[in-house]
Amino acid sequence: MIAKNIDQITEEDLQALIDNSVLEGKTIEYKQSLPSNSDSDKKEFLADISSFANASGGDLIYGILEDRDTGIPKTLEGLTIENVDQEISRLDSMIRDGIEPRIPGIIIKPVRLSNSKTALIIRVPKSWISPHRVSFKGHDKFYSRSTNGKYPLDVAELRIAFNLSGTITERIRKFREDRISKIFANETP
Repeated sequence: MIAKNIDQITEEDLQALIDNSVLEGKTIEYKQSLPSNSDSDKKEFLADISSFANASGGDLIYGILEDRDTGIPKTLEGLTIENVDQEISRLDSMIRDGIEPRIPGIIIKPVRLSNSKTALIIRVPKSWISPHRVSFKGHDKFYSRSTNGKYPLDVAELRIAFNLSGTITERIRKFREDRISKIFANETP
């Protein structure tokens, strides 16, 4: 993930990823082109998004050519997009309709490049209501990420993910109740 607020990311930040040979990994992935409307492209896109949410979160960056064998970014080519807002809306709609439960906090940001093209960054936060599954056209799978990229979760990992989600929810609820009771008892600064 680029260590910067997504609204402040510039072409120079993207070029720095290439200049510093920042490898794809658990929190960053490069794509040369946007997903088409084919079912296989949509499934791949949704798997990438859900894997970030089920792991540590991360940035999916479109418009960067990478070496497929090493994961090292080669060039910042950008994308030719006629209507950026319409494309963002299409991607957002695919995410909303193809992943369950919905992932809150996803941001899609265009970055204008000096070559008159656009790079798109999709920032996916770590989800506190995970695990999320790809539910597009019967492709019911859960994904996560490691340093080698995304992978489907097996039964043991799913069991852990569901147990953790219940534990986190319970801890948040107890924290809130405790805080409210301390406020009512005037035991807070």
